[in-house]
Amino acid sequence: MTWKAGMKERVLRQHIEGCIDQVQEYVDLESAQAISSFESKAVDHFRCLDGLKAQYNTREDKISEFKRLQSEYATKVDGLEKSIEHFEKLSEEIEEFLVELEVKTKLASKRQS
Repeated sequence: MTWKAGMKERVLRQHIEGCIDQVQEYVDLESAQAISSFESKAVDHFRCLDGLKAQYNTREDKISEFKRLQSEYATKVDGLEKSIEHFEKLSEEIEEFLVELEVKTKLASKRQS
Protein backbone atom coordinates (compact mmCIF):
# COMPACT_ATOMS: atom_id res chain seq x y z
CA MET A 1 0.00 0.00 0.00
CA THR A 2 1.36 3.36 -0.94
CA TRP A 3 1.53 6.39 1.17
CA LYS A 4 -1.22 8.11 -0.82
CA ALA A 5 -3.47 5.06 -0.59
CA GLY A 6 -2.87 4.88 3.18
CA MET A 7 -3.65 8.57 3.47
CA LYS A 8 -6.88 8.19 1.49
CA GLU A 9 -7.88 5.23 3.62
CA ARG A 10 -7.24 7.21 6.81
CA VAL A 11 -9.23 10.20 5.52
CA LEU A 12 -12.01 7.86 4.42
CA ARG A 13 -12.09 6.23 7.89
CA GLN A 14 -12.18 9.65 9.56
CA HIS A 15 -14.99 10.69 7.25
CA ILE A 16 -16.88 7.44 8.01
CA GLU A 17 -16.33 7.94 11.76
CA GLY A 18 -17.60 11.52 11.42
CA CYS A 19 -20.69 10.21 9.60
CA ILE A 20 -21.19 7.56 12.27
CA ASP A 21 -20.90 10.23 14.99
CA GLN A 22 -23.44 12.44 13.20
CA VAL A 23 -25.83 9.54 12.72
CA GLN A 24 -25.40 8.58 16.39
CA GLU A 25 -26.10 12.18 17.48
CA TYR A 26 -29.20 12.24 15.25
CA VAL A 27 -30.40 8.90 16.64
CA ASP A 28 -29.73 10.08 20.21
CA LEU A 29 -31.60 13.35 19.62
CA GLU A 30 -34.57 11.64 17.95
CA SER A 31 -34.65 8.98 20.67
CA ALA A 32 -34.59 11.62 23.42
CA GLN A 33 -37.41 13.55 21.72
CA ALA A 34 -39.45 10.38 21.22
CA ILE A 35 -38.93 9.34 24.85
CA SER A 36 -39.85 12.83 26.05
CA SER A 37 -42.97 12.88 23.87
CA PHE A 38 -43.94 9.38 25.01
CA GLU A 39 -43.41 10.31 28.65
CA SER A 40 -45.47 13.47 28.26
CA LYS A 41 -48.30 11.57 26.57
CA ALA A 42 -48.12 8.82 29.18
CA VAL A 43 -48.40 11.39 31.99
CA ASP A 44 -51.37 13.01 30.21
CA HIS A 45 -53.03 9.62 29.77
CA PHE A 46 -52.50 8.74 33.42
CA ARG A 47 -54.03 12.08 34.46
CA CYS A 48 -56.98 11.40 32.19
CA LEU A 49 -57.28 7.88 33.60
CA ASP A 50 -57.22 9.23 37.16
CA GLY A 51 -59.98 11.65 36.21
CA LEU A 52 -62.04 8.83 34.72
CA LYS A 53 -61.44 6.66 37.78
CA ALA A 54 -62.64 9.48 40.02
CA GLN A 55 -65.66 10.06 37.79
CA TYR A 56 -66.69 6.43 37.42
CA ASN A 57 -65.41 5.08 40.72
CA THR A 58 -68.82 5.72 42.23
CA ARG A 59 -70.10 2.86 40.14
CA GLU A 60 -68.01 0.44 42.20
CA ASP A 61 -69.15 2.28 45.32
CA LYS A 62 -72.77 1.93 44.25
CA ILE A 63 -72.34 -1.79 43.60
CA SER A 64 -70.76 -2.17 47.02
CA GLU A 65 -73.56 -0.12 48.62
CA PHE A 66 -76.18 -2.21 46.76
CA LYS A 67 -74.63 -5.45 48.04
CA ARG A 68 -74.57 -4.06 51.59
CA LEU A 69 -78.22 -2.99 51.37
CA GLN A 70 -79.18 -6.32 49.81
CA SER A 71 -77.57 -8.11 52.74
CA GLU A 72 -79.32 -5.83 55.24
CA TYR A 73 -82.70 -6.38 53.58
CA ALA A 74 -82.13 -10.14 53.47
CA THR A 75 -81.45 -10.03 57.21
CA LYS A 76 -84.60 -7.95 57.78
CA VAL A 77 -86.68 -10.33 55.64
CA ASP A 78 -85.37 -13.27 57.67
CA GLY A 79 -86.36 -11.42 60.84
CA LEU A 80 -89.81 -10.67 59.45
CA GLU A 81 -90.30 -14.30 58.42
CA LYS A 82 -89.43 -15.41 61.96
CA SER A 83 -91.85 -12.83 63.37
CA ILE A 84 -94.60 -14.01 61.01
CA GLU A 85 -94.03 -17.63 62.06
CA HIS A 86 -94.14 -16.57 65.72
CA PHE A 87 -97.39 -14.62 65.22
CA GLU A 88 -98.95 -17.48 63.24
CA LYS A 89 -98.22 -19.84 66.14
CA LEU A 90 -99.58 -17.27 68.55
CA SER A 91 -102.72 -16.93 66.41
CA GLU A 92 -103.22 -20.70 66.43
CA GLU A 93 -102.83 -20.75 70.20
CA ILE A 94 -105.34 -17.89 70.55
CA GLU A 95 -107.81 -19.74 68.30
CA GLU A 96 -107.38 -22.87 70.42
CA PHE A 97 -107.89 -20.79 73.56
CA LEU A 98 -111.04 -19.19 72.09
CA VAL A 99 -112.43 -22.62 71.17
CA GLU A 100 -111.73 -23.86 74.71
CA LEU A 101 -113.26 -20.69 76.14
CA GLU A 102 -116.37 -21.14 73.99
CA VAL A 103 -116.71 -24.73 75.17
CA LYS A 104 -116.26 -23.69 78.81
CA THR A 105 -118.75 -20.86 78.38
CA LYS A 106 -121.35 -23.24 76.91
CA LEU A 107 -120.76 -25.71 79.75
CA ALA A 108 -121.07 -22.95 82.32
CA SER A 109 -124.30 -21.67 80.78
CA LYS A 110 -125.76 -25.22 80.71
CA ARG A 111 -124.91 -25.64 84.38
CA GLN A 112 -126.70 -22.44 85.22
CA SER A 113 -129.78 -23.44 83.31
